[in-house]
Amino acid sequence: MDCPRCSVEMTEIAGDDSVMQRCSDCGGIWVDNSDVNRFLVHGNLPALTAIGGWLNAEVMAGLCPACQVDLVEIEGGEKKSLHYDTCESCGGIWVDGPEEGDIAESVDWKGAAKEIVGFYRRFAKK
Repeated sequence: MDCPRCSVEMTEIAGDDSVMQRCSDCGGIWVDNSDVNRFLVHGNLPALTAIGGWLNAEVMAGLCPACQVDLVEIEGGEKKSLHYDTCESCGGIWVDGPEEGDIAESVDWKGAAKEIVGFYRRFAKK
């Protein structure tokens, strides 16, 4: 599966009956919608649909690495300062990696799940 940002092969991160994909170049993570909701519930956050966000129809977010459909950008956080991308076909979610230079050398499944929960904690702030 290729990164929607860098177009390089992503690394599979497997664990707890699910699989995520991480780009070793940009640090972004591709994860299934149902897995994101499971991470949120375990992190004492509401489900993704309750967190909300605003569709930014003006942004071309790239192609879904799973089904090659256009991704749409959802904005949120304080002053809409954060965003994630989602595929309207398969429901997959792309979360950009940390700022340049902060990309972990290797992140296991639990570390990647923790990153996702941390992102959505910040995203849910209005």
